[in-house]
Amino acid sequence: MATRDFFVEVAGIFGRWIRKTLRRPMFLFFSLIQPIVWFVLFTQAFSSIGSIPQFALLTGTDSYLTFFSGAVIIQTVIASAMQSGMGFVQDLESGFLDKLKVAPIRRSSILLGKLLSDGFRIFLQTIIILLLAVALGVGVATGFGGVFFLFAIAVAFGIAWSGISTFIALVTRNSEATLMISILTTFPLLFLSTAVMPKALLPDWVQTVSIYNPISYIADALHKLIITGWDWSVLGAAFLVTLVVGAITLSATTAMFRRAVAG
Repeated sequence: MATRDFFVEVAGIFGRWIRKTLRRPMFLFFSLIQPIVWFVLFTQAFSSIGSIPQFALLTGTDSYLTFFSGAVIIQTVIASAMQSGMGFVQDLESGFLDKLKVAPIRRSSILLGKLLSDGFRIFLQTIIILLLAVALGVGVATGFGGVFFLFAIAVAFGIAWSGISTFIALVTRNSEATLMISILTTFPLLFLSTAVMPKALLPDWVQTVSIYNPISYIADALHKLIITGWDWSVLGAAFLVTLVVGAITLSATTAMFRRAVAG
């Protein structure tokens, strides 16, 4: 009975966050416009990159549009993950979290329901990005099985990365600070990874940084799934990195959340 109650609580929190998202159609619109602009304009502006002699040899394709599709998925994932903390700030400012403190509900179900809603939102956004990619002529070399793994990587990494934004939100309790710190700690990492350019074509110092950048391992996995085919060592590295990132960020977020609801 206790287990059933826990799932009911998680489902209730999950449904609340989904309804809040659906009630903000402009938010949904602009959250999708940004990756679409990246996809269409960025790839057109830098399409000549595909003509670099080493590019096709290094990536398996001479289309920068195809290569960059992985970066658009990652950009969408981390942008959506950054928004996770904003919701907690709103609950803190409105006093809703204080109401949850005295409600007969497990504290863990509050956080889990929120994280699952983030994962579901990322899943829907990834579907839209993939449909746009296919419409623009991008194929997935690994077929339907590869699409499944692509969704799994995007959602898992998105949930793991959302821990950063949520942790910042619980520490600062300020929406502007949460947004600015999240942007400064995530978007530079996208350009210091192998997401937007093959590693061999990056400056030496960026190549060094990319080795320690978790986004590089996610990008490499997406590139393999989309462009060249199955590579289980690369996929395994992506899931391992996601597990490590999630263990760190979600552990820190859980500890800070317990302090927030206990205070």
